[in-house]
Amino acid sequence: MKHFFKRLFLIFICLAVLVAGVGMYIGNMAYEEFYDAPWDQILGIENHSRDVSTIRQWERERDWEPVRVNAPDGKILRGTYIENRRDSHKTVILIHGLYQNRTMCLPYMDEYRRLGYNILLIDLRGHGESEGDHTEWGISEVDDLLMWCQWLQNRDPQMTIGLHGISLGASMALLYAGSEYGQDLSFVVADSAYGNIIALGREKLWQAVGDKRAIWGYNLLDPFFQAAMFYHTHKMVSSLEPAQAVKRMKVPVLFLHGSEDELVPVKTARSLYDNCTSPKKEIHIFEGSPHAVGIETDQSEYMRVLSQFLEEDADSV
Repeated sequence: MKHFFKRLFLIFICLAVLVAGVGMYIGNMAYEEFYDAPWDQILGIENHSRDVSTIRQWERERDWEPVRVNAPDGKILRGTYIENRRDSHKTVILIHGLYQNRTMCLPYMDEYRRLGYNILLIDLRGHGESEGDHTEWGISEVDDLLMWCQWLQNRDPQMTIGLHGISLGASMALLYAGSEYGQDLSFVVADSAYGNIIALGREKLWQAVGDKRAIWGYNLLDPFFQAAMFYHTHKMVSSLEPAQAVKRMKVPVLFLHGSEDELVPVKTARSLYDNCTSPKKEIHIFEGSPHAVGIETDQSEYMRVLSQFLEEDADSV
């Protein structure tokens, strides 16, 4: 009997090692697929990421300054700096959405310029003129934003910096604001941010397949996927979740969202707001507006809400 249980134990150990080995192999494949996936098709987003003809034309015609920084991994990141007044020491970094580039942020500039802000338009890695093949969902972008902030402060040691992001850019802004680097920001505006990219992927899988077994497989794979991510990046999935970052935030934040957003449900914005630890936080929902187009569907209301937040909360820091 003793030998039987010993053999049974050895068989159990061998099976556990086999399952773990297969799981790690599949988890690593899933991790690699996560980066190479055609997210524009999965999420139903048009890919305009490399069309920079408009911003280049505006740079030439308006004498705006093309700028660049080197990311910690050596990739070159590019942007456009627009000085408001020589005596202005406040700047906003405008951050575009997935498969877009800094051109997307041009409509957001006017209110900031009216309020005396310098403006830095940036291309996230893998977008526009910045190097990289695709987004890294926050693995490298937080450090990239640090490079841009340091570039601004080297230019003007008195510079105060705020972030205004749209969609993916909003989520990257929240990740930065919740990091050790982001505690000195003057404000964050998060327009249509997602809270958890893995949960968003699970939801889109459910919508596409409509079969609970696919979700069960997704959940079963999750720990192996997370282990593969940590092996490759030394970061946990939770470090890429704005839903976790807002729990560490101290800077003023304005959440904006459309009530008819089918890509990132409006409940996400409400959850981010509820869990945000910032002592100064606001939320505004644009009724009838889909994903990340509040500035188009109700421009006057968008500018009113933004201006009020900047004048009452951001400038009081």
